[in-house]
Amino acid sequence: MSGARTACVLGILAVAVGAAALRLPRLALRPMHGDEANQAVKTATLLETGRYAYDPHDHHGPTLYYLALPVLWAAGAETAPEMSEAMLRLVPAVFGVLAVLLLVLLTGGGRSPSPSPLMGEGRGEGERFPSPLTGEGQGEGERRRSGLGPPAAVCAGVLAAVSPALVFYSRYYVQEMLLVAFTFATIATAWRYVATRQARWAVAAGACLGLMHATKETWVLAGASMVAALGLVLVWERYGHRRVLRVRSYLRPAAVAAALVAVAVVAGVLFTSFFTHARGPLDSVLTYYYNLQKAGAESIHAHPWHWYLSMLACSRLVTGSGAGPWWSEGLILALALVGIVAAFTGRGLGRTHRGLARFIAIYTILLTAGYALVRYKTPWCCASFLHAMTLMGGIGAVALVRWVPTRPVKVLVALVLAAGAVHLAWQAHRASFRFCVDQRNPYVYAHTSPDALDLVRRVEEVAAVSPHGREMVVKVITPTNYWPLPWYLRAFPHVGYYHEVPRDCDASVIVASPGWTEAIEKRTDPDRSYNRASVFGLRPQVLLAVWIHEPLWEALVETWSRPAQPAGQGDSP
Repeated sequence: MSGARTACVLGILAVAVGAAALRLPRLALRPMHGDEANQAVKTATLLETGRYAYDPHDHHGPTLYYLALPVLWAAGAETAPEMSEAMLRLVPAVFGVLAVLLLVLLTGGGRSPSPSPLMGEGRGEGERFPSPLTGEGQGEGERRRSGLGPPAAVCAGVLAAVSPALVFYSRYYVQEMLLVAFTFATIATAWRYVATRQARWAVAAGACLGLMHATKETWVLAGASMVAALGLVLVWERYGHRRVLRVRSYLRPAAVAAALVAVAVVAGVLFTSFFTHARGPLDSVLTYYYNLQKAGAESIHAHPWHWYLSMLACSRLVTGSGAGPWWSEGLILALALVGIVAAFTGRGLGRTHRGLARFIAIYTILLTAGYALVRYKTPWCCASFLHAMTLMGGIGAVALVRWVPTRPVKVLVALVLAAGAVHLAWQAHRASFRFCVDQRNPYVYAHTSPDALDLVRRVEEVAAVSPHGREMVVKVITPTNYWPLPWYLRAFPHVGYYHEVPRDCDASVIVASPGWTEAIEKRTDPDRSYNRASVFGLRPQVLLAVWIHEPLWEALVETWSRPAQPAGQGDSP
């Protein structure tokens, strides 16, 4: 390994440590989002029963649930009540760091066992090879261009490590960061195959593609963007520069077949739930019919095409608490644009391989456009194309420094970029800790209110004075989405959830929408009285009232009136 690449690898490792410092601490700081809770309950079912079946109508692929199991086993969790938010969120946090570490694969082209027309190895210094990505001959200078090149790789790692959105959603128990990591791993391992022509990298790329498929349905946007980007780069070189291309040498039947087998095996094993659910692979295809209907339907999640870009470029939200702070990942967007210009013009690329730069540039544009055109938008979906922008941003940062004429100006530009990265890291910390549930944070979306935890504590307090304990009956009655309550009430085996007022509303505790008070009173036993003790916020503009059976309410109030027991006193043997 050359000294430059060794320094680059060490730099990426150092950046990954910084990425971990933003992602791993205090993972249980904020309450579970409804979507997180939904994933957590499905994981709990898998943990307790060993059963999972892919649902083509809703939810996403199985990778998140199966990858959580080793963490839960290591933590000693065997049942849902023994699981914790921190255990679950550790999984996407680790993959958020992995998305930085994978840059190591793009820091060098590697060496092939035979002369490679891409890297220009195996011949004398004066001889040149046509490249299937750039189409141009490669002498000694071109041979030094491999992957992103050390400077661009480190810069891309810094941007990915401190991006507020990537940090924030690395701390969410949803599939997004797994999809980001598997997508990037597919690109990186495919590049290694192109650079070395070693079949093992083709197999690795196939396995990563299978993991993409088994993670989330939106993988098709990334997959289609990759194929289209590769095709456009080849067409550009063939007809734009009229250069001879040699692609067939890379389409080795054995390597391609092995990659396809890897895709089928990885996706097949996961979608069949390790050969226990034969319909899974078929449902993984049928799901696109249902998702296409959802993507174009009117809903509260339908947003205009520029919604993601507006959020990332610059935003300031105003709520009942007043105007929030300014947020911006404009530095990443601007550097990505510079990187695209550098890739298309070939100026300022330094040690970045031009063909790879153009591929990533077109891929980034197409993927961003794909997510913009889908009307159904949630903010965490921006992670896929935002990570691609960090790759282009790394190229752009290097190009920008190379474009300026004199050393003092280069130093000034580098210092400004470093200050911008520090500002992004500060925003990431602010978003993930101080403003982690604040609606003035643009990455907070229909998030659970901390008030909901007080509701859960109230139910726990009632269970403590109930003769049935957690075996008591609890009924949750609301026309709206009641998540994340199934996660927080997972230790209560007799909880019923209703979107309409049931014929029989009686229970030890009733959690209901305040507007249904009259209907609930009509459907409770006249001989049973309830105290509607409190009203709690579940999410913005969603309130729930807690009704407690009167004898339990009186017992609860009595515990509040008891004097605190002095420390050191209690039951003695």
